[in-house]
Amino acid sequence: MNYLEIAQNTAKQQPLLPPHETPGQTWKTRLTFIWALVLWQASSALPAITMNRQGHFELWKIGLFLLLFAACVWLSYIWALRYHVIPKINWRYFQLGKIAAGFGLMFVSALISGMIMNLTGTNGTENQDIINSIGKVLPPLVFVIMTTSAGFFEELIFRVGPFELLFNKWPKLAAIFAWALFTAAHGPTDFASFMTYGLMSLVLTGLYAKYRNFYLNMSVHFLWNALGMIGFFLLK
Repeated sequence: MNYLEIAQNTAKQQPLLPPHETPGQTWKTRLTFIWALVLWQASSALPAITMNRQGHFELWKIGLFLLLFAACVWLSYIWALRYHVIPKINWRYFQLGKIAAGFGLMFVSALISGMIMNLTGTNGTENQDIINSIGKVLPPLVFVIMTTSAGFFEELIFRVGPFELLFNKWPKLAAIFAWALFTAAHGPTDFASFMTYGLMSLVLTGLYAKYRNFYLNMSVHFLWNALGMIGFFLLK
């Protein structure tokens, strides 16, 4: 028996971790959501440190960005563990089959969005245009980190926060709030952009409502944004 077979047999013998369950929350713990919002906004503002319209980027500024960004991620993760809204990271939460299924659903939602845009004569969304314009004045490394990190921060804010902290006693309300918050945060300006982000939010919120697995949602979101980055650099 080779090493691969041993690893596969070992994985089969280990049961999947159960869905994460949070303890009861109080108004005091719910208020800590503000801290998560602050860290998210701080991380979103950090790329401005490295912006240079002349195309010249100083290494110390990129290093400062990486340091401060890592601090925001770490503090957000510690906050989530402190209030038990996510479990400690474990490789068994990264279930490849479910990640692939979630990514497939995101692809289907994109196809539907594309059809709607063709029918309405829309070329894209204003939010994506803004992201693309920012990408042209940021160092590639900073732009990739900023964009793909949405898989961490947005899932923590838009899915984990409502389900595990704000409305943990009311899952249906949490689902509606999570769907609406994600959609609104991406600034839809017309029917096509509303459907684009509304469908994305529906997939990601549905995944979290079903599996209550932050790491699953984060992986799907990360891969989807990474695909967008590949498209951006290929068409640049």
